[in-house]
Amino acid sequence: MLIPRSRLVLLAAVVAAGAAASWWLRDSLKPESMVPRPVPPGPSAPPPSAERPGAAPAPVPPGPRPVTLRDGKTRDLARAPGKLLVVHFWATWCPPCVEELPGLLEYARSVKDDPAIEVLAVSVDTDWKTVDDFLAKTKATGLPVALDPERATAKKFGTEMFPETWFLDPSGKVIEAFIGPVEWGRAATRKRLAELRAIVKGQG
Repeated sequence: MLIPRSRLVLLAAVVAAGAAASWWLRDSLKPESMVPRPVPPGPSAPPPSAERPGAAPAPVPPGPRPVTLRDGKTRDLARAPGKLLVVHFWATWCPPCVEELPGLLEYARSVKDDPAIEVLAVSVDTDWKTVDDFLAKTKATGLPVALDPERATAKKFGTEMFPETWFLDPSGKVIEAFIGPVEWGRAATRKRLAELRAIVKGQG
């Protein structure tokens, strides 16, 4: 049975359109390794990153931003840290967080003796045992960790999905945020981290 030429042309067009859509979706669903979200321009705001500038995050509301430290004490992230504070929200049950962890740990170790930078990984898991068991299993025991079991502080920063990383200047003002997992060892990432450190150091 012969198929009319008009139908063959239509079928070819449908197949081509489907292939183009699949190709577009393949690229659009790729995970972003680092998507900076610079805050609106201000006295302490950095220039937009040359990597992938995104939408500015909503302003963090005023008021306490408590997290629980290992000794049971509370730390208020709204207080001026006096340095560049890297606040990383994550969870043990979050696959992208787990995949990102080795790079984050390596970065945290590389700056631990730098008085201008502090890294704090804030877990939204419900208890310390879960976190400690995970850190021991993954040999990430050197990572500075705090707990936000109710996710109240994460939500104040605007974090609903994990991981996300927020950068605070010495006064406690948010100057940038990275959405999703970050390739901490990537040259572009390290360059941006160095730029943020330089901006903060210049404020001192």
